Amino acid sequence: MYKPRDTRDIYYESLTINSSNLRRQLAEKSVLEQEIESVIDSVSKMYDGHVAVIVEECGRDMMALERVPSPLKLFLDCLAKTKDSLTLSPPARRLIELYVSAWEDWM
Repeated sequence: MYKPRDTRDIYYESLTINSSNLRRQLAEKSVLEQEIESVIDSVSKMYDGHVAVIVEECGRDMMALERVPSPLKLFLDCLAKTKDSLTLSPPARRLIELYVSAWEDWM
């Protein structure tokens, strides 16, 4: 019998993949490891808070999944907020801006 995957697992798997890709791309731009960690930590903390709310909403009503952001959209929203809240090096800021603008262009 098919059992749907846990909402929390779906969101955290996406966070892991997207964070890994961002980490690799920032490193390729010669961003310092300390700055990379700061960005990933900031995004993860914001993302975690939102996932807690999403899981609670979906626990009450599975149709809530239609109203909440996708895991990728949530990651990019958190990344955009991180860009505005941290002092970033030019290479880190530019890469993050590209991530966010690519999503906006796609939508």
